[in-house]
Amino acid sequence: MKRHAYTAALLPVLALSLAACAVRLGGPSPEEYDVAAMFEPLNADAGEVAQRIVAAGAEIVLLAAERQDSAWFTAVAANARLGLSGPGTTTGRGYAFMTNLEILGDTSLALPVDGGGTVHMHDALYRIDEYRNIDLMLVRLEGPDLRATVDRLLRYIATDVPADAALLLALDGPTPEAADSAATMIRATIAAAAACRDLQDAPAPAVRLLYGPSARIRCLSARDLPGSTPGVRPGIVARVEVGR
Repeated sequence: MKRHAYTAALLPVLALSLAACAVRLGGPSPEEYDVAAMFEPLNADAGEVAQRIVAAGAEIVLLAAERQDSAWFTAVAANARLGLSGPGTTTGRGYAFMTNLEILGDTSLALPVDGGGTVHMHDALYRIDEYRNIDLMLVRLEGPDLRATVDRLLRYIATDVPADAALLLALDGPTPEAADSAATMIRATIAAAAACRDLQDAPAPAVRLLYGPSARIRCLSARDLPGSTPGVRPGIVARVEVGR
């Protein structure tokens, strides 16, 4: 009887231990984030931009703007209560990221393209937890041969983005047509968040938001981000899930 009582007492402890092992073996649960990719004109008010970010519930923001002064970006981040990376200003514009994830490193680059042209970007790597990282990029492709600039971007991603990291990439022009073409060229590797909007036939937002690889991150839903000017879609908000 005592032996049976002892065994029965151990069963709950054993069940908890097995459950804990299962969690460790299976890895962490997927994490979901609301991600905003947006463009703001020169006269945009920092407080109003921050209000739109807060209203959208964005936890990760990829922000492109016509202005470059760091004070403006600092004000937006402070009012939105998010940490700031940037701005990078190699394009003559300001590129920045805002999130409260732990930043591991960031940089602004102007990568030369064979045959002429430049891939401008602000790039930052963030930690989600001890198992997962996420890389953010804001990119502008300039040059006579779009395919060559896209190839340069993909080579950078292949060599400089950690293999175990999810990627969120925002394309800023230089024209809507160029951004659309570039997104199409890389869709086999990186998908467009606009494809999971409810209104897929609506005009594309000013900044194209892409994500990948599909094994690490997926888009659950997306919606247009309202701007200060009626009828203008300055950006997009996507609900993404980062897997194990």
